Amino acid sequence: MDWETVKDLIATYGYYAVAVGTLWDQSGLQGFVIAGGVLASVTGHLNPWLVALCGAAGSFGSDALMFSVGRWRASWLERFAKSPKNSMRLALLQDGMKRWGFVLLVLGRFMPWMGRFVPAAAGLRRYPMAPALVYAALGSVASGFLYAALGFYAAESMKWLDQYMLYIGLGALAVSVPVALWMLKRFDRLVEQRMTKPQAEQAAGK
Repeated sequence: MDWETVKDLIATYGYYAVAVGTLWDQSGLQGFVIAGGVLASVTGHLNPWLVALCGAAGSFGSDALMFSVGRWRASWLERFAKSPKNSMRLALLQDGMKRWGFVLLVLGRFMPWMGRFVPAAAGLRRYPMAPALVYAALGSVASGFLYAALGFYAAESMKWLDQYMLYIGLGALAVSVPVALWMLKRFDRLVEQRMTKPQAEQAAGK
């Protein structure tokens, strides 16, 4: 969604647009919260604290929804992930969530696109619901206030943002896609290493 449309929606619907827009936007770029912060500074019709809280509510709602979807699909996924490599992928994901659940659920939202699906991964691996929701709430509040403050204090650059927002979005996409591909490739490399380890141990035992 383009920058002008986001601003128009917030100007028309206020805090509701910030919350629902953040819930709907799975890019993780928090454009509705930033725009809310900008309009709070420029027009004075919005309270920046409420903008931050609405953004946090939308982000948390998205996390809770994705976690629930992951929980619902867990048995289905395990039933269809029959190949040894897919089973190892799930096992490695489970280990990662157990070891780094706090970091992934709190900070994962700052990684565009991929980070929005971390709660689904937690749900898929049956990460405990209570800590998952607590960590998601902490991350949501942190991101809500951070992005609202960014928009509020960058309001003087609003014209610059209007002029270059397309390029900023394309730049974020250009950075995030190679990073995501690198992470996926690294993940599969770890999967292959774990799959070859038992074979090496068996060979050594012989």
